[in-house]
Amino acid sequence: MELEHHLTLGYFQAHPVEAARHLESLGPQEAGLLLEAFSGEEIANVLEHCLPVSTAKILEAIPKDLSAEVLSAMNATSAISVLRQFEEASRYDILDKMGNSMGATLRRALRYSTNTAGSLADPQVFTLPPDIPVEEAISRIRTYGQKAMYYIYVIDRDGKLEGVVTLRQLLVNSSAHLVGTLMENQITTLSAEANLEEILNHPEWSRFHTLPVVDRWGTFFGALRYRMLRRIEKDVEGKAPLGSVSDSLMQLWEAYSITGIRLMTDVAQTLHDRKNA
Repeated sequence: MELEHHLTLGYFQAHPVEAARHLESLGPQEAGLLLEAFSGEEIANVLEHCLPVSTAKILEAIPKDLSAEVLSAMNATSAISVLRQFEEASRYDILDKMGNSMGATLRRALRYSTNTAGSLADPQVFTLPPDIPVEEAISRIRTYGQKAMYYIYVIDRDGKLEGVVTLRQLLVNSSAHLVGTLMENQITTLSAEANLEEILNHPEWSRFHTLPVVDRWGTFFGALRYRMLRRIEKDVEGKAPLGSVSDSLMQLWEAYSITGIRLMTDVAQTLHDRKNA
């Protein structure tokens, strides 16, 4: 058993990216059992190369004290991206267990002002890395895709937004392709620091029902959706000039509905074609 431990650790240290891909292909519970034998620093060296959502699910499967050690050993950018995947209660439970300067740094970074894009974005949207085959991407969607949208954002292993693909693109393309070869890398984004007026007046709401949110370094915070925009509209009604936002929202809802119908039709047809191929 000790030899197996040393061999696994050697693999983690020599091939952290490959090890990260392997851990992501396992279920969170299985990955958690594998990692529990290692120190927080040893685990962090591998999980820093996983996507934040995968890391969060794995950390949920191990003791919170060990999760706190892992996050303390990560760089701040990676740790923040992972913490945003947790529900608020669990997030601060882990931060309380850290109790060091890293914990304080992470708390400050998480405190974007209320009603900025950074505070409103949904951090738990489904994401993919650019360096996995399409077939594996589809497998992940089946397993973890409860929050998958028509647009699926592609982020690198440092948490930076790299591109976007549609669900249909993944379903109709060859399994030999990597996700990164299909993505569109000219992306319209919202700044995490954008205030309500800037969010509402963003010109691209006329084209997209969802916009990704990034900080000044390109770190992906999550996505801001149409339904959140409606909530914002109610929050600021009578407090800020909204221009023609109400009319735009109706047009946006119609576009959103049509897109949803088209998406379901595309998915159903594609799955039927794949089944009968």
